[in-house]
Amino acid sequence: MGTSLHQAAKRNGVGDGGVRRVLKRRVMGEVPMEVALEGLSEVVLGIDEHSFRGQKMMITVTSLAPVRRLLAILPDDRLATLRRYWQGIPEDVKDRIVGVCIDMKKAWRLELMRQLPHAKVVVDRFHGIQDANRRVEEARKVEKEVTRRPIPRWPLLKNQEELTPRQAQELRWIYENHANVRHFHAVKEELRAVYEAKDRQEAAALLDRIIFNTQDASDVAMVQWGRTLKEWREAILAFHDLRITNAFTEGTPTKIKLLKRLSYGFRNAETYIRKMLLGLLPWFLLELTPHLLA
Repeated sequence: MGTSLHQAAKRNGVGDGGVRRVLKRRVMGEVPMEVALEGLSEVVLGIDEHSFRGQKMMITVTSLAPVRRLLAILPDDRLATLRRYWQGIPEDVKDRIVGVCIDMKKAWRLELMRQLPHAKVVVDRFHGIQDANRRVEEARKVEKEVTRRPIPRWPLLKNQEELTPRQAQELRWIYENHANVRHFHAVKEELRAVYEAKDRQEAAALLDRIIFNTQDASDVAMVQWGRTLKEWREAILAFHDLRITNAFTEGTPTKIKLLKRLSYGFRNAETYIRKMLLGLLPWFLLELTPHLLA
């Protein structure tokens, strides 16, 4: 795999087109989920998106538990494409999917609720806090523009326990002088506590308190945040039911980037998907699916 298609063709004395045809014959665009998950009674999946070329995005589907494995790379990030993928999964396999971890895309959540009504949708912890940091940063920028005073950024975005003494001092200054930014940061820290709670019951109490306290806030952006948390309440709390994150799915694009560099990039999406599967799927999985090797 540590080579481009052109290099492979040159080494074997064939044309580039010949290598592409072999790749197309031997590796399908996706592995049948019933094969990839054979023998597993319950599985948790993850879906995320990554860049193919520039702004063109593709969706990555992975198994997160009990095994970690790439399942498919969808050719684009359109909802219709994701819908067709779920509709193509046999019902007996769907019944074994107990959860799906995603970022905070409403369309994905609603589609999963339609396609897998029995499965839990889990908001990835990283994306939940990333969304919180985005809102804190927006509040900081607005406050900075209104007051025309510099407001340090990193003390607000880093975890409180990881602040340097200087950053901790800067955070205290922000709390004393910028009440609105303080409120946003406090909610972010409370949301972190939701994920770090010992169980779902404790997490629910913390999250419900956040939602209650934000509904009458003077800042419209804070009220909207509270409404978002209310809408995603079950998906946030589902983290404590399955204790799963999308870290493996998030790490897959890093491996893909390495393969893209070794291959000197791709122009054809179909070739790209097949070579990524060839590089990232275990050999025994390919060997156990003869129709992929025909």
